[in-house]
Amino acid sequence: MVESIEIRAIVGADRVSREQVRAWEALRAAAVLAKFAARLGPRGTAEIMPDHTIDELLAAPLDVQRSALTALKIRLGHAGVYAMLRRELAVSERMVRVGVAMSRGRTKHSITRLEVPGYSAERFAAWFDNLTATNAETDMVDACPDHYLLRGLPDGHQEVVETTGGSPAASRFVVDYGRTETLTIPIDPGYPIQIAGQALLDDGLVIGGVRHQFRDRDGTLDALLTVQFPGTSPARLIRQHQWHLACEFSNWMIAAAPVAATS
Repeated sequence: MVESIEIRAIVGADRVSREQVRAWEALRAAAVLAKFAARLGPRGTAEIMPDHTIDELLAAPLDVQRSALTALKIRLGHAGVYAMLRRELAVSERMVRVGVAMSRGRTKHSITRLEVPGYSAERFAAWFDNLTATNAETDMVDACPDHYLLRGLPDGHQEVVETTGGSPAASRFVVDYGRTETLTIPIDPGYPIQIAGQALLDDGLVIGGVRHQFRDRDGTLDALLTVQFPGTSPARLIRQHQWHLACEFSNWMIAAAPVAATS
């Protein structure tokens, strides 16, 4: 992935460099590689990744790690991802159910902003929407080490298996982009392009949601990215998910350059 564009990130209230975002991604890539090694063992990893060992990848540049992790997840397949993460998915679902109940309707928000000079908000939003519409799983998974599975379902929902923020366990949920009534994330009228939806479990329990808002400002794409969590979520999870947002959307911005760049 060639980084030929400028991306300015504001994580929470702090302006951070692209190097800092990549450093966060590198830490998460190492953690996920270690998880693959522990869960699959040397024979399992060699079967689906014959050209590299985990130790070789841990010493490799970030871009090599990113590609290898994406290949691992795609080759493992949906069933393999479920099997590898089955225990922590069960634990995380129990935890989020308790968190929603204890929150009694209160919510917290992870907020990150990205500014990309020479980009079109409308073109990027259309490109991003198309990832789900065309079920471009590789592009969706590739954006962050903590993405294990992102795909469109026949009912129109998006299935997500990821490590959310600083959570100790991966979680699974679906996003319904057709419903937003439970979102407490305010609509900013200065951002005309909105991508929003509720996050829920299979039985319909709403556990959060997203509202990503985009606009053009002085020739620069301005993205206001927000994820909603239960109000009992710890501050560290909220903060770490701000970095997660900066990581995944920065990588998506780079991938979208052929379509979204205006110059």
